[in-house]
Amino acid sequence: MVGESVRRETPVWLPNLADESWLADVVTAHAAALGVAGPVDSVRLLDARLTHPHRPESALCRGWATCVVSPRDGAAAELYVKGFPDDDTTEEAWRRDRVTRPHARSVRLPGHDLVVWPFPDDPHLPSVPILVDPRRVADVLPPPVREVLGAGEPRTTVVRYQPEASITLRLDTGGDGAPAVFAKHLADGEVKAAGTRHEAVWHAARDHDHLRVAEPLATDDHLGVLWTRGVPGLPLTTAVAPSELVDLAVAMGATLAALHRTPTDAPLLTVDALLAEMDKKAGKLSRAHPAVGPTVSRMVTAAARRRTHVRDEQVVTLHGDFHLDQLVSSDAGPVVVDLDSMVRGAKEVDLAEFLVDLALRGLPDDVVRSVGRRLLASYADAADREIDQALLETCADAEFVNRCYRHLRRHANGWQDALTAELERHADVVALLRG
Repeated sequence: MVGESVRRETPVWLPNLADESWLADVVTAHAAALGVAGPVDSVRLLDARLTHPHRPESALCRGWATCVVSPRDGAAAELYVKGFPDDDTTEEAWRRDRVTRPHARSVRLPGHDLVVWPFPDDPHLPSVPILVDPRRVADVLPPPVREVLGAGEPRTTVVRYQPEASITLRLDTGGDGAPAVFAKHLADGEVKAAGTRHEAVWHAARDHDHLRVAEPLATDDHLGVLWTRGVPGLPLTTAVAPSELVDLAVAMGATLAALHRTPTDAPLLTVDALLAEMDKKAGKLSRAHPAVGPTVSRMVTAAARRRTHVRDEQVVTLHGDFHLDQLVSSDAGPVVVDLDSMVRGAKEVDLAEFLVDLALRGLPDDVVRSVGRRLLASYADAADREIDQALLETCADAEFVNRCYRHLRRHANGWQDALTAELERHADVVALLRG
């Protein structure tokens, strides 16, 4: 059993979705119902998450996993498996999916409180079957995208898939150096606003030397897809050695400052909302693994106390998920990608996210310190504003607890030990912020 000492008296204990061997047994037993041809050779777990994970026995709890099933003969298949707390809830969810989507391919597994969707079927991402099919996607490419890719059917590659939330695909025509386009399909109602904000930042970048972002090509509100030109370079962490990141930190800081100066109508994210979320996640961590309770409680208390010393909470446009993996190399300097999560809030939110990630990436200590110092100095110089240290540390504590909370959500075997080890690295984050 994964992560808990008491098992429910129901067919499925939701944390088991993170147990590859358990999932393999279930999928193998129901292979025929799931459309898997022939005997199953292997099942590989791709991802697993819980919601409301502090109480897996709760009626509110849900869990999901994605996996690849490889039959002995035939092509591999990807499955999205969603777990529910009881039989009635499972039945209701499955019937609702079948009623609202007449062509749905969802399968309810009797006795297991599970509903399974064979990829590319997804209950909230209706355009996935089109996007992954070269023939079908070729018929819906917007003119600017077709101009980049040229004639013919594009090759499609799934980059990232989050069931019921989003999927990102890379489209190209094959061959070395061929231009690429990225398609990001978001859940209903989210695309138009995100596309408008991306366009605003792109137009601002054309008049600003320091602001470099991926070019938006089109927004398809009907399909729910953002189309973006691929940046020719490699991810920054792949393109350069760790020591070379130090020289690029000045450009990173200037780029972020330029993004922050760009006005948008992105949703507002307040520091108080961050702290409320931090307190909620700390409570869940404490209930799920009581041994870490005192540690996370001290962090929450310290962040709330530090909040009272904040002097400047200027609201700017934020990337919303800023870290090294969101930067791609180019001859002109780092290019910012993945702008669909933009919000407005204190500048220290983006800076804190970047620094927490930097401290925990496993880079050499001297590189971490140098990149952190140069980025903050460059940002302050380009923005012509001081960084509020109290607010920076407050936001960093909130982001650190958020990262630790991922261990609980993923609930992989041994998550408690991984959580404890990550919490012990809080000192590394504090040292970077105050260095």
